[in-house]
Amino acid sequence: MAWEFRFGEGQPQGRPAVAGGRVVFGAWDTNLYCLDEATGERLWSWNNGSPQKLYSPGHIVPRIVGGRIFIVAPDRCMTALDLATGREIWRVKRRKVRETTGVSADGSAVYAKTMDGELLAVATDADRYTELWTVDAGWGYDHNPCPVEVREGVAYMANRTGCVASVSGDGRLFWAEKFASSAANDFFVDADNRLWVTFIEGKIFCLGDPVRPLGRRGGIRSRNWA
Repeated sequence: MAWEFRFGEGQPQGRPAVAGGRVVFGAWDTNLYCLDEATGERLWSWNNGSPQKLYSPGHIVPRIVGGRIFIVAPDRCMTALDLATGREIWRVKRRKVRETTGVSADGSAVYAKTMDGELLAVATDADRYTELWTVDAGWGYDHNPCPVEVREGVAYMANRTGCVASVSGDGRLFWAEKFASSAANDFFVDADNRLWVTFIEGKIFCLGDPVRPLGRRGGIRSRNWA
């Protein structure tokens, strides 16, 4: 059954998340929406209480784990919501998180990249904000919203200056390498379980062994897009 949901001004820019018969997405109108997957009916909406549209969850990928939604937005807060009702479970502003998230392979942690070039892991089943670990990629200031990708238990994050880092599920930095000179767009895992990353300048890379340090581009293939 096809359906259409009209929510007003402010387009969604990030990917929606679907779980438990619900579709969750954010828009640049200050709101996060939860719709019925079958009918498109709005079940609830949530916002952070600010009228400032630049703080909207417009360019996020909501992460849904165990009946909870986890988001970060340009307001630099991390928020956990109940999927069924939209009720806030917790909401904190302890780290400079902004838009970038991921989920561990076993679902026990949600990842968020900070504006200081760190990857942060937070427990998904705790009723209070509970940090598990933080690892610094050594990048310094960053605001790129490229989502975190997890493959074979390894988390990959990218920044605004063409760098990519890989981090183990227990918070060990495997490597951090510079691939390009522009912001990363997104990661993609293909049918052969190969991990690709693209950059604004038109470059695409296939990453090699997630554990072995890359050194001088070992195990990486690249291609320039026309």
